[in-house]
Amino acid sequence: MLEPWTREEASASGQVFEFRLWALLTEQSRGQLHVFLPLADRGIDAIVHRRSDDVYLPVQAKCRSVLDGDGEVHLVAWADSLRDDDALLVSGLLTEGGVGPTMLVVPERDFKRLAELSTWDGRPVYSMGFGMRPRSDSKWLPYLVSVDHLSEKFGISAALEAVEEPSRDWRDALGFLGEAEVVRLLAEDSSLNLFRCFPDLETSELVVRHLTSGRVLGLQIKTISVDAARPDGTVSVLASSFRPSPTTYFVMLAWREDERRFDDECLLIPSADLGDIAALRGSHLSFDWHPGSTVTTPVTPFRRRLATLISALDDC
Repeated sequence: MLEPWTREEASASGQVFEFRLWALLTEQSRGQLHVFLPLADRGIDAIVHRRSDDVYLPVQAKCRSVLDGDGEVHLVAWADSLRDDDALLVSGLLTEGGVGPTMLVVPERDFKRLAELSTWDGRPVYSMGFGMRPRSDSKWLPYLVSVDHLSEKFGISAALEAVEEPSRDWRDALGFLGEAEVVRLLAEDSSLNLFRCFPDLETSELVVRHLTSGRVLGLQIKTISVDAARPDGTVSVLASSFRPSPTTYFVMLAWREDERRFDDECLLIPSADLGDIAALRGSHLSFDWHPGSTVTTPVTPFRRRLATLISALDDC
């Protein structure tokens, strides 16, 4: 980059900073911090899943590409954009090929408590500044961190034990079709914000966050194919990547190949209950499912109408 970023390029520079931030968190944590990105922009730039203790951390990222006259990153945020007191506001300096040596990581409630509140064109706005060499008397010092230790502000120590990543199955077209259908259904509820992981490193592949409560659920979506000649199918979950959690659920869909549509029934199974209905078959936890069957089986308590998936998730 030969010239500084211009005001017209602010969106592009912000995106560059975000991807450098996600890369830093993934690299420093060796994948223990797993980044989920939003499918629609509704204020939160990412949800970072701390896999060590199953905590989901909403993140807003803001950057500057130049320092102000005092040699500081001058950070400004509209008051109405800071809607989640528990979200982490992460800010830094975008530099040529990287980021500056010091970054700010602060919960939004503390940012609003410590930043200067003023108005701009009649709208309330918060502002603050921090330098690349923080002063010892700065009120922001507890929230400033060397970029080399960024993951520590997310609860991950720099000294990590090796984490064995499970082997992954390649997704086929049917699996992607099921994921797209669940995304479409949940997108009908404007109170839900959907996040997708890039890449897929864990049981959860889609994260659902309620905009009002901030509650987060992780979903893994499985799809089987059935038809009139073969009315049931086998649902399989890779055992090596399975990690049960109170906040993780499985959504099972059935694609009716002969009718080119999804069955009206789905399964919504808490991950903690999967071991009670699935058996280990080779490298997978598996069970059989006959959509629409009236026979009582271990999956019966988890049957739902696909059209009621949103309300079923609200009850989880």
